[in-house]
Amino acid sequence: MKKGIILAVAVMAFATAGAAQSKVERIERGRYLVSIAGCHDCHSPKVDAMMTPDAARPLSGRPLTTQPPTQGPNEIRASMDFTAFAGPWGNSYAANLTPDRETGIGARYDEAAFIKTIRTGKKPEGEALAPPMPWPVYSKMTDEDLKAVFAYLKTLPPVRNFVRASPAPVRTQH
Repeated sequence: MKKGIILAVAVMAFATAGAAQSKVERIERGRYLVSIAGCHDCHSPKVDAMMTPDAARPLSGRPLTTQPPTQGPNEIRASMDFTAFAGPWGNSYAANLTPDRETGIGARYDEAAFIKTIRTGKKPEGEALAPPMPWPVYSKMTDEDLKAVFAYLKTLPPVRNFVRASPAPVRTQH
């Protein structure tokens, strides 16, 4: 009987350790995927002209200090920090992907909603993901890859950044 209890405890401990390791591996996979998929290119504020992501605000979206680029006819333009865009669709802004509950993905997304958004190009509220977000490319990622990306995003420090509070479009006169 005692051997049976010890064996059961050992099996449970091993299974728990495996699950914890699996979670760490999933997060590391997500970190890797975010880095190679170019998420920082648009979703992280920059600290210099070399487009170095701001380590204090990773993946926190367009800062309010970044003005949208002026819109030109038949052109697509980007802000100097690559977090705001203008094109035939209007202005679009890189979203805050941190787990901040008010301004990031914290309250709006769970894992299933995140995967559905990337698969369909529609936010939980039904709003379309705007260009240049390459969601059709990312929609080809496996469920496991998208779960890994989401798991990694949830480990980021929450950054309060109201991306949706955007200035009005600036249009050029022609």
